[in-house]
Amino acid sequence: MTERMLPEYSCVAAWLGVLGLACSPEAEAPPPPPPPAAAVQAPAAVMAAIVAVNVTWGDHYNRGEAAALTAMYAPDAVVMTRHGDAAGAEAIRRHFERLFTTRRDTVLASNVSTQALDVAGDRAYEAGTVTYSLASKRNPGASRREVRVRYINFWQMTPEGRWLIRRSLRTE
Repeated sequence: MTERMLPEYSCVAAWLGVLGLACSPEAEAPPPPPPPAAAVQAPAAVMAAIVAVNVTWGDHYNRGEAAALTAMYAPDAVVMTRHGDAAGAEAIRRHFERLFTTRRDTVLASNVSTQALDVAGDRAYEAGTVTYSLASKRNPGASRREVRVRYINFWQMTPEGRWLIRRSLRTE
């Protein structure tokens, strides 16, 4: 009888071993590293940084500074326009140069107003309005007029903590 029980017990022991392996705590993967300190910002700090970039963007736009505007976009950014997409720094610079040489008005001032900003780590999603104060180049004596343009910007923070526009859509 002892001889017959050994195979049964060895079978149970094998199953207990398998069960033990199945129930043993697995080696857990280490948690992902925390984001860089610059990526952990309160939404108010992100809002302040993006508003500051928007003010600078408006200043460069008013003066027709295509190269300075281009530097505010990620190298692989896309500016979506009604005429098609400008993808990459060179295309974005050409887009602004073409816009500045063909615009019929002088931009006297611009006011960028953020209505919504959602932040997710090193990404931010912004919706707002730009109000341009314009004067006609053809008729300088004409009264100023205002044009409101809606926009959406997708932002990316660089490892150095600088916010750059990654994708932009304007309704102009």
